[in-house]
Amino acid sequence: MTDRQLALAATRELRRVRAETLPKLKGGLRALYRTLELPGANSLKDAHAALDAAVLAAYGFSAKKDLLAQLLELNLSAAQRLERAEPVTPPGIPATFPNPETLMTDDCIRPLALA
Repeated sequence: MTDRQLALAATRELRRVRAETLPKLKGGLRALYRTLELPGANSLKDAHAALDAAVLAAYGFSAKKDLLAQLLELNLSAAQRLERAEPVTPPGIPATFPNPETLMTDDCIRPLALA
């Protein structure tokens, strides 16, 4: 599995855990995320840890280094490429990604239709 596929799988797992747990709690997302403060095993905490690790790997970042410095370096590199009129992959699904509809789920936020 590629780093991007791992990040996608980790994202889906996080969303699954949230969707499964939310109906069992009163207080919505706030109550759900307050469970992170409780000691012991926590599937939400595990899902976030897996997503964090997958995103770090996808960007080639190290958890042992300053994450903001790594992000700034990535941004500066992209800015330099743009100044040299070199291609930069924009945010979102790359145009070359096969079957982008496989990345969508029923609970995705979708833009409102303009009236």
